[in-house]
Amino acid sequence: MTASTKVAEGPVVLTAHPLQRVGAFALAALARVKTPQAIEENDLRRAAHEMESALRATATVPDSKAPEGFWLGASHLFWPNSPLSHPSRGKQSREERIQRLKAWRTLPDPGQTIGVPCALCGRPACGYYGKVDVPLGASTNYRNTTARGHEGMPLCRGCLASFHALPYGCAVSGGRAAVLHSWDDEFLWKTVAVQAGRMQRKADVAAGRFGLKRPYARQVAALHEIRSYEERFTAGVELLVFSNSNKDQTLDSHQMDQPLAEWLRLVSGDPRFRDGWRYLIRAHHNAKVRGLSSLARRLFDEPERIPSAAKDYLIRLADERGVPAGETPALTALTFDYAIEVLNVNRTDAEQIRLLAANIANAAAQEETDFKKFTVAARKVGTLQHWLRRQAVGQVLYTRHPDAFITERQWLLLFDSGTDSFLNRDLLLIATLEQVHGLDPKWRTDDPDARKDTDDDGDEGDEGED
Repeated sequence: MTASTKVAEGPVVLTAHPLQRVGAFALAALARVKTPQAIEENDLRRAAHEMESALRATATVPDSKAPEGFWLGASHLFWPNSPLSHPSRGKQSREERIQRLKAWRTLPDPGQTIGVPCALCGRPACGYYGKVDVPLGASTNYRNTTARGHEGMPLCRGCLASFHALPYGCAVSGGRAAVLHSWDDEFLWKTVAVQAGRMQRKADVAAGRFGLKRPYARQVAALHEIRSYEERFTAGVELLVFSNSNKDQTLDSHQMDQPLAEWLRLVSGDPRFRDGWRYLIRAHHNAKVRGLSSLARRLFDEPERIPSAAKDYLIRLADERGVPAGETPALTALTFDYAIEVLNVNRTDAEQIRLLAANIANAAAQEETDFKKFTVAARKVGTLQHWLRRQAVGQVLYTRHPDAFITERQWLLLFDSGTDSFLNRDLLLIATLEQVHGLDPKWRTDDPDARKDTDDDGDEGDEGED
């Protein structure tokens, strides 16, 4: 850090380290201020003392299964080989445990320095710290490395306290911690503040048991936070699932870009898409994983496959019934909006796909047998091309229709390798089902509400395995 570098006045600053950022906002929540930059020296000392007191309460706890054993159980996840989790703990007296905890977690004085800058923010570092204080997160290949003779990473008081506060911003279950990070500071503040309150309440009443619940429950909980956020997202969201345990040190990242996060927020409050969202959950249900869990996982890890899942669901229902299902109009509207707003499908191209779908529907909906032939043909690219060519030739020979059945642009959208042809074909099939559904009352006899919803949408806040 050069002499010209401007140093913020407060003891805590935000850095480029996602876990430090989450910890800094958790520290602000403990200090009862809105932002890390608003933390003053007295706030920092008060928050550090509160964290130390919570750990000191474990001095009389025999093991993590006992009441007030929460932080003792969490210590193996966050602070391996610390005074809380050290193998020699069982041989220590209450007073010795307290002294060791005090020596470990007492905040260094403002003037304490080791003569080098903090590795994260450039301020004067107060000591060198390793994984007992700093969750390194990744595998052994990513362990912290330092110069010869150094004991770990040089950190200032603010960054050290931020890492100590990190667990308050996490949800813990299944031996791992999950945290939502974003470069959108407003979202991060609100999310971490809520989680810090939950963590404090859990630590007050729970033993250190972190059992597994439903599959992908961490993604479901993250989805709930994103959909319930009331402000515009200015950055994407990252779900970090990590363990600092000596036995299983891991770090998994599940990314969600800003357009998708913003779309989820907007759709959650838009009555036009309420039914479509329900049906999208249905589309992801299977015998092993409930729809909401599967959808949440896909939104984080495979967002490009959402239209394909909607298409497969509608085609399956159409094959079972012989006609398009009642879910078709609402799910089609949602899927096209998703494709445009999230997957960057050009609106003009989307309109071309809808125009072709109208032509296909007029040809395929004459009889139920024609409709079935189309759904069968749509399963393979070559068969679909053959079906479209036959319809195009038939229109020229037998109907004398002035407009082309399929234009060159529409053909390129569906089959040219330089376009998102897979996505466009999925959208075509969905739009065709929608057009067929709207052509004649005989296609609209199905009631989507007659099919029981496979998920309770109010159950989005679970924690559990990923």
